[in-house]
Amino acid sequence: MINAGLKEIGEPEVTSFTATNILQQRLIEVANNSVRGMVDRLDYDWLYKRTTISTTAVVTTGAVSVTNGSTTINSVNSSGGAATNFVSTMAGTWFRVGATQKSYKIASFTSTSVMELETEYLDTTNTAASYRIFKDTFGITDADFDVGSLTMAAYGDSGTWTAGISGYQENNEIGLVSMPRLYQHSGGDPHRDTSGRPVVIAPQLADSSNDPQFTLWPYPTDTFLIELWYIAFFAENVTFATALFGGSAPQSAYDYVEHKVVAAAHKWDEAFDQAAVAEQEAQTSFQNVIRRENRERMDTGLTVETYRRHYGINYPTSSNITFNTVRRR
Repeated sequence: MINAGLKEIGEPEVTSFTATNILQQRLIEVANNSVRGMVDRLDYDWLYKRTTISTTAVVTTGAVSVTNGSTTINSVNSSGGAATNFVSTMAGTWFRVGATQKSYKIASFTSTSVMELETEYLDTTNTAASYRIFKDTFGITDADFDVGSLTMAAYGDSGTWTAGISGYQENNEIGLVSMPRLYQHSGGDPHRDTSGRPVVIAPQLADSSNDPQFTLWPYPTDTFLIELWYIAFFAENVTFATALFGGSAPQSAYDYVEHKVVAAAHKWDEAFDQAAVAEQEAQTSFQNVIRRENRERMDTGLTVETYRRHYGINYPTSSNITFNTVRRR
């Protein structure tokens, strides 16, 4: 694609990129920007990718000793004697005593008997209190996962025998919501004991490793395998012979990027008329990509989708027959 731009303005083809060649580097930037621009405009069927979240079961083993005004919690047995029920993976999870209504973040793991809370314990001192330690937020480590690319979350559970007999299959999807909506679902307390599987999932700030994070509600009480489908994110390419779009795009998508590169080369050469022609060809290629996406949906007379998935304010509509080259979302 870079060679297509170089040839258009009379430059020789290359077999590798030169870091000091400003023209080559500019055309590489245009190719990367074009890929990103196309991917961000639609949820293309050919870009869906799968990953999973494995949740953690709630820990309630034994009891804890807590002191009002202290950040230290101690593992004890039901009689208040020393115990060793803590593990290092509990750092960063949530802690809640009995029927209290306050959740505390566990800041650090000291030993199997001692952990430190992020803030002081504000409830009544107790030498052998029941408790629960749980995790409601999970990170996604896939390098091509972008927090805004999640489109579907679901359990992989099969239906029950009775459901199969009745011809009914339960909906195993998990609703995609914003964090304010998650709090609305939970009645302002996302850690109340609901004793059920998560039903909604919301994005939040990335963790210290810059991995996207998602919060589940209700918090998982058991080990669940949750399947996530997302639109793959592509890092910028800087090496020769790299397959754009991961090599999975239809040919019209590659044509779009090539025309954008050619247009940029003509702009570089100040041949603005030729650049305009290449831009028109790029838009035609983009329309062909969208037409290809809509091809399997032509039996649908009308589709209504909101611009914002959760607010339900705007309802743009379009005919799949007459305007089959417009974006779906």
